[in-house]
Amino acid sequence: MPVRSRLSPRSFALASALLSVFVAPLARAVDGYAGIAFGVDQKTFLDHKLCTFEPRKIDIPGVDYLGCDDLAFAGEKVEAGAFFIDGHFLRFSIVTPLAQSFLIAEGLTQKYGKPSSQSSTEAFERLAHDDDAQAYLAFDHDTVFYKFSARAARKKQVLLIYSSPRYEQLLKEKQLQLLKQSL
Repeated sequence: MPVRSRLSPRSFALASALLSVFVAPLARAVDGYAGIAFGVDQKTFLDHKLCTFEPRKIDIPGVDYLGCDDLAFAGEKVEAGAFFIDGHFLRFSIVTPLAQSFLIAEGLTQKYGKPSSQSSTEAFERLAHDDDAQAYLAFDHDTVFYKFSARAARKKQVLLIYSSPRYEQLLKEKQLQLLKQSL
């Protein structure tokens, strides 16, 4: 005896669409920056001409960093950096304008939803009066970080970081390879 569904095809389509609205944001992770997918090679990345990237020194074999001071972001020219492991683009960081940090945090929340993780309220409060304090908001399965830092002499900095889910593990492997040479 065939089983009949109580949902009409139209109701089923509507239910599926609603389910995808709620589930799809939970199942994804950021896959790049500005249309440049994580995993592309350095030449492909540079072909997008986001800014005038220059190689910067990094002391981990297999890890390369390109930095620039002229990325167009929120109407300003800001510092940015791209990280590559074994020649593949895996992380992009932007030094965001401090004056717009709360607006940027709100925009990230609107785009990605509630943070997937974040620092405690106390960590954010320490930014106002402690040197070397840090706090963060992370979105989209911790692939988008908004990291607030207070440094010595009360210098404040806010970094927006887009990261491949594989970045941390691959970086750790490279660091361990370097360490093993010294053990």
